[in-house]
Formats: sequence, C-alpha cells, structure tokens
Amino acid sequence: MNEQIKAKIKERSQNNPFVRQLGVEFLKIEEGRVEARMPLQPEHKQYSGVVHGGVLAALMDAVAGFAAYTVTPIEKDVLSAEIKTSFLRASWGEELRAIGYVIKPGRNIHFCECEIYCGDKLVCKGSGTFCIVHQRYKKERIFPE
Repeated sequence: MNEQIKAKIKERSQNNPFVRQLGVEFLKIEEGRVEARMPLQPEHKQYSGVVHGGVLAALMDAVAGFAAYTVTPIEKDVLSAEIKTSFLRASWGEELRAIGYVIKPGRNIHFCECEIYCGDKLVCKGSGTFCIVHQRYKKERIFPE
C-alpha cells in the first residue's frame, strides 16, 4: 500500500474531532482494509447499559470510510453518501473492535462494509457508499473560500 496514503489516514484519524471524541484507535491499515478499537465510556451507553445504536452507526461509518481512503488517490477525499447499519445483538462490554473493508472500489464511488465486535460476538454489520471528492468539486462546491 502507498505509504503516503497510510500517513494521510493516520493524520486524518488523529485530527478528526469526532473520531477522536469517540476514542477510536486504528490498529491496522492495509490496502482495502482497516481495523480499529474503541473503548466504551458510560456516555456511549443507553439507560440499560447497552451501547447506543448511534455509537455503533458512527463507528461503522468512520471505519468503513477510512477503509475507502485506503484505495483513494492521495489528492482526493472521501465523503459518506449512504450507510446502512444492522444491529445484530446488544453490545455489553468494555470495548468495540471494528473491521472495515472495501467491497468494490471505483473512480467516483467506493462500496465498503464494516463488522463490529464486542468481545468475540459480532454485534453490528454495516455497509456504506462513499463518494470520491475530486479536487475541482472540493474547491468550488464543497469548501468555497
């Protein structure tokens, strides 16, 4: 895998306020695949002590999105276009582990999936469509000066 892309992913994950707020730590970054862990805090849980579905969806989106970055040219960015999250069982525990991978890379859109585990149990599976942000759109439409 391109080392510049790997460095960009590490920098983006460390400087992303939301990912940092969740406490996501990337353990492996490979072409088409990333693995991360997220320690669970009391504010991530519902009244009953189970992890809130919004936390799982956010983790799925972030990890699948970073997997998309692994197959995206260095000068381009990635934005979520659509996500689907399936909650398979209640999440009880101290930590989540997520594995994101690219199913179908493309020139303009990548399709990715993510599995989230709590302990040794698969608790959530999701998929996402991620748009490739080309330089001309980035400057003119998305981030006007």
